[in-house]
Amino acid sequence: MAGKKTKKAWSKEDLEYFKNLILRKRDETIKAIKRLESTTVHDVTHQDTTSLDSAYAYHMADVGTDSQEREKAFLWLARENKFLTFLNTALERLQRGEYGICIECGELIPKERLEEVPHTQHCVNCKNKPK
Repeated sequence: MAGKKTKKAWSKEDLEYFKNLILRKRDETIKAIKRLESTTVHDVTHQDTTSLDSAYAYHMADVGTDSQEREKAFLWLARENKFLTFLNTALERLQRGEYGICIECGELIPKERLEEVPHTQHCVNCKNKPK
C-alpha cells in the first residue's frame, strides 16, 4: 500500500457530470417545491374559508384528516427546501474545487455515492464511523 497513490481531485469531465446531476436534481426539487406550495397555499386558503363551517359541515374526523394532510404537506415542503439548500451548497463547493472530497479523511468520495447523494461531504466509511 505504500506505493499506491490516491487520486485527490476529480477530472473536469467528472465535475461537469456531477454539476449537471446536481442541476437536474435542483430543477426537480424546485418543481416539487412549487407544486407543494401551490397545494398547501390552496389548502390553507380553502381551510380558512371553511374553518368556521367545518364543525357543522364535516365530521370531526374529516377535519382532523384535512389538518393532518396539511401538516404533512408542510413537512414535505420543509424537507424539499432543506434538500435544495444542500444542493446549492454542493454547487458552491464544486465552484471552489472542494466537491467530492470527504471533509474528514480527504479521500475522493466514490462516484456511486455521489450519484446517489450528490450533496454528501462524507465518504461511506467516515459517514458510518461511530460518533
